[in-house]
Amino acid sequence: MSKNPLPSPERIQAIADEIHVHKFGGSSLADPYCYRRVARIVTEHAGVSDLVVVSAAGDTTNRIIAIADAKANQPEYAATLFASLKRYQQGLIEELLSGRLLEQVLAQSEADFERWQRWLIDQEHIERAELCSYGELWSARLLAALLQKQGTRADYIDARTFLSADDAAEPVIAVAASRERLLTRLGPFPGTRFIVTGFICAENDTGRTLLLGRNGSDYSATLIGSLIDSRQVTIWKDVAGVYSADPRKVERVVSLPTLDWSEAEELARLGSPVLHPRTFQPVNRQRMIISVRSSLKVENQQTRIGQYDYTEAQGKVLTSLSDVVLFSIGLQHHDVINRFEGTQLEPLVSWIEEESGEKFYAFHQNHLDFVRGWLATQDAEHVVHEVSGYSMVALVGARIQESKQFAVLRREAGEQSLRKFLVSNQKTSAIAILGQRLDNGLLNRLHSQLFNFRRSVGILVLGRGNIGSEWLELFRQQRERLTENVDVRILGIANSSRLWLDYSGVDLQDWQDNFERLARPYVLTELLRELPNAPVDEFILLDLTDSASIARLYPSFFANGMHIISANKRAGSAEEALYREIRTIQHEYKREWLYNTTVGAGLPLNYAINDLMRSGDRIRSISGIFSGTMSWLFENFDGVVKFSDLVRQAKTEGFTEPDPREDLSCHDIVRKLLIVARDIGATLDWDDVEIHGLVPEHLRDVPLDEFLQRLNELDAPMQKLWVEAQQERKVPRLMASFSVEEGRSHARVGIEYISVEDMLTNLIPGENIFVIYSDWYKDMPLVISGPGAGRKVTAGGVQSDLHQLLSRLAVQPEI
Repeated sequence: MSKNPLPSPERIQAIADEIHVHKFGGSSLADPYCYRRVARIVTEHAGVSDLVVVSAAGDTTNRIIAIADAKANQPEYAATLFASLKRYQQGLIEELLSGRLLEQVLAQSEADFERWQRWLIDQEHIERAELCSYGELWSARLLAALLQKQGTRADYIDARTFLSADDAAEPVIAVAASRERLLTRLGPFPGTRFIVTGFICAENDTGRTLLLGRNGSDYSATLIGSLIDSRQVTIWKDVAGVYSADPRKVERVVSLPTLDWSEAEELARLGSPVLHPRTFQPVNRQRMIISVRSSLKVENQQTRIGQYDYTEAQGKVLTSLSDVVLFSIGLQHHDVINRFEGTQLEPLVSWIEEESGEKFYAFHQNHLDFVRGWLATQDAEHVVHEVSGYSMVALVGARIQESKQFAVLRREAGEQSLRKFLVSNQKTSAIAILGQRLDNGLLNRLHSQLFNFRRSVGILVLGRGNIGSEWLELFRQQRERLTENVDVRILGIANSSRLWLDYSGVDLQDWQDNFERLARPYVLTELLRELPNAPVDEFILLDLTDSASIARLYPSFFANGMHIISANKRAGSAEEALYREIRTIQHEYKREWLYNTTVGAGLPLNYAINDLMRSGDRIRSISGIFSGTMSWLFENFDGVVKFSDLVRQAKTEGFTEPDPREDLSCHDIVRKLLIVARDIGATLDWDDVEIHGLVPEHLRDVPLDEFLQRLNELDAPMQKLWVEAQQERKVPRLMASFSVEEGRSHARVGIEYISVEDMLTNLIPGENIFVIYSDWYKDMPLVISGPGAGRKVTAGGVQSDLHQLLSRLAVQPEI
């Protein structure tokens, strides 16, 4: 036992509140690629002090059992299997580690296999359970070392050092002693990710290795979580949570955001391959959440299993078993019935038929050996009759008889070879026993008739300034229309330092007051750990900021499963390397990115460009007035009013950026130009744009207050431009242009003199205009014009992007 003292009550509470438990099965650790993927998940999705429970890598446990079985009668075969296992395990080590860590872990592995070698030739005794424990030990040791190699503080814990039990068919855990030893081990090491062996524990007093049985690692994870009173256990599998049906049999299924404990336990009882009943045994249902997530596609939907205050009467999962066997016992054999019902194995369903005077029990084919073995020991075969050839379909959900699907299932089951239809004792499932083999056609038809899921979509709004406030009001007004085909909720609102997050949906009626009352400090990079846990099918990030730091996180947003709607120009106009990274990650994770408002506010420029290109047209050039601010300034600049006075007025009325130099330097216009050019496939960076800004070099870096005081220094050069233009019967306008000729791009932003008769000189102040020449529009250009600034039109553009995105997300994906 550790000599460390038990942690303080405060530390114990911190462990309970801050440490989550993660579990990875053998298929998640099957080869070096899988190990690296798990290491990445642990680094990005587990807290710095979280516990990670692991199974044996790949088929290691099966290999160990095969060696043990072959040792007595086939020693040469056992030696061959042993050599193969050693190559596999040490191959993983050599592929994943290097340097000191490689030498250390390889030496530990050599010591283990030398002991195995002595066991093979009967020079040392190792019990079968201890042999099986090596698989988990090797996984924990290797994953901890891999994390250390990658710069993460990590170590491994052999569960036998803290988890003790009395030997039984299912080991009986010594909870108090195990809890004390685990807390003592964790207490001194905040900030360390511990990798813990699943599946194994130690016998009280003797220290012998005991196995926790089938699905022992899942059970280990929830057991360890319960020992520290953790809030959450995440079980990482090769599926994205629990689906509305088995995706191997049914084509159009959806993963479920949430399941209540009663629903999950009933689903496990009925043979779900994702859940096992024992996993739920140690759980504090009032506190803990179990999350089932995919280690193959981290960004996919997950299922959160927990205690929910109100569970709607709804069938959630259509589950089925192809091979069901009925056992019947005459009612006159009371003693046999009582003994049979006293066994550990619970039937799928049981019922009495008075007319035949029998009680029937339905069991899955997998339980036949147990039932037959029990009958043989009880000498009861002569009073119990077995009939095979049955199947089961069941609909699982809370208050199932009140659900709309209940009558549908009963009607459809009645049209089959129905043997029995009934409701489970807990009222969480409707079960049909059919006297026929199941086929996938029947299951697909049943599923389509039972479920008409609306996909759930959660939105996080970053930015609650002018545009954010306007959009939130617009969303509130149009919510009913938006939610016709999908369930859309605003899950959070954030500014640069504070966040109001509510997974049930924030109340927009008085959201400003509620934000001040309920928002808490947050760090966006840390929030990325939490957001994938949101109980929604899809997650949308609305970036209504002008933040470069948020734009740099776009790859992480996409990698964490989020779609993005952006009014922030910083990502689309980022330096070429970052822009390509954003696009690469977006496409890799198949996420959507809509940003029509970044150029032209609410004008449909982006849509028009995409439509032309999808139709096969080739865009040759785009030019015009890209800035509503500069449009307003130059349409009002007449050579009489001082240009500096116009700039001050524009800033006062909110037309400019907080620092007007962002507009006057043309940086904002260059961003828009880069976005447009990249949309048509051009490779363009800042250095490729010829920029002629209006801010003199000596004013570019002075403090903002000083710049505003010295605005008059712009008047003389601007007056000179006006006079020169007038001499040519023209007026100055700040133009942007981009063209592609013979594969070469040219881009320019700056003042041009335009004829007073040109449409570009007769705009409404604040109006944008885009002139597009293409193969189809080469004689007469396509012109798009309208308001290019303003919070109402920008909010409307964001809303248009949201409509577009929701229409795509409403389509159920094929699994």
